[in-house]
Amino acid sequence: MQAETKPTRLVVDEYEAAEALGLSVHTLRKDRVSGRRFPYYKVGSSIRYNIERLRESLAAFEQGGPAAPSARRR
Repeated sequence: MQAETKPTRLVVDEYEAAEALGLSVHTLRKDRVSGRRFPYYKVGSSIRYNIERLRESLAAFEQGGPAAPSARRR
């Protein structure tokens, strides 16, 4: 007997995206109007976000932390 697998969703709505990012829905809505930092899809009147693309966008905003190791010169 095979275990049933749940298909993974390609996109989520703005409420799920906001929760995943730790932001408010209002912040995502403001971003769509002005900032355009987070990529989204508009299908009719529905707004959807790809979680993987949101993760990539967040990585681009990363600042600080330890410096990347550089090659040693001899």
